[in-house]
Amino acid sequence: MPLATPKRILVVQLRRLGDVILTTPALSALKKTYPDATLDFLVEAPGAQAVAGHPDIDEILIYAAAGPLDALSWALKIRARRYDWVIDFLANPRTALLTALSGAAVKAGPAHVRRAWAYNHKMLQSPKAVYAAQEKVVWLKELGVTPGAALLLPRLFIAERPERVENVVGLVPPSRQVTRRWPAGSYARLGRLLRDKHGCRLKVFWGPGEKPLADEVVRGIGAGAFAVPETKTIAELGRELAECRVVVSNCAGPKHVALALGVPTVTVHGSSDPASWTPLHPDHLAVRLDELRCIGCLSNACRFQLECLTQLSAERVLPFVERLLERTRAFA
Repeated sequence: MPLATPKRILVVQLRRLGDVILTTPALSALKKTYPDATLDFLVEAPGAQAVAGHPDIDEILIYAAAGPLDALSWALKIRARRYDWVIDFLANPRTALLTALSGAAVKAGPAHVRRAWAYNHKMLQSPKAVYAAQEKVVWLKELGVTPGAALLLPRLFIAERPERVENVVGLVPPSRQVTRRWPAGSYARLGRLLRDKHGCRLKVFWGPGEKPLADEVVRGIGAGAFAVPETKTIAELGRELAECRVVVSNCAGPKHVALALGVPTVTVHGSSDPASWTPLHPDHLAVRLDELRCIGCLSNACRFQLECLTQLSAERVLPFVERLLERTRAFA
């Protein structure tokens, strides 16, 4: 039985900068399919910065709850707004409960999670790994949305975006997970190769508590390298990334910011799967040691001394960066 056309839709993706950014194609696909519907987005404060100014969102609701009573208050707020559809992309215990209590006729969430009981429309996972931004659009198929309804690369909107600075390459050495963190010495070696072979300047990125790591990379490169100033907002981070000709990163949030701004990226993958986190696009390349039998283990711990990262040489990563340097020269 066909679903009634919605008048009010709420999309839920509370957290993780990268995951919020990767939701933007799904938002565009929903708005294109249902242009007359009000489309709201529920997100925590850090992620709200990543969707600020998005033309397809009617209202950003910033979720904050310190305890069960606050969570209940949010459930009542959502119910009072009388959404026809609530679509929960995060599907953690809290968002599943908010969706279940929403009163919406359509309560949609992924079918493969333990909280699937909360949803009366279960979104089906692709049989094999695909880019996460595309996967979120695929999940909407049962709601009448087709993948062709949106560009499948994320978009980020920042004011006063600067122009790219000639021959600057960004390096992003931090990651929350050790199994996704290419060593500082490898980033430094890559930086020296780029400086000596191509005259690049190296801009090293860091976040809260990560300045010592950035400084280690800068010292390892020497001349031509510098750490960016502290960036306190996504817009500030975006403006720093937008100046880069290419960004080399671990599989982490800043990579998704750069990609959403149209900056070419090379992503170093260890435990993470490139099929899920790097799009099939000539401006966005992935590099890893595919010959390792444990590569792409998806684990946050390692039993094998992190060979997938420690044995990945800067010389092996360099050609990927050079390919994008040549491509950006051709399209300059």
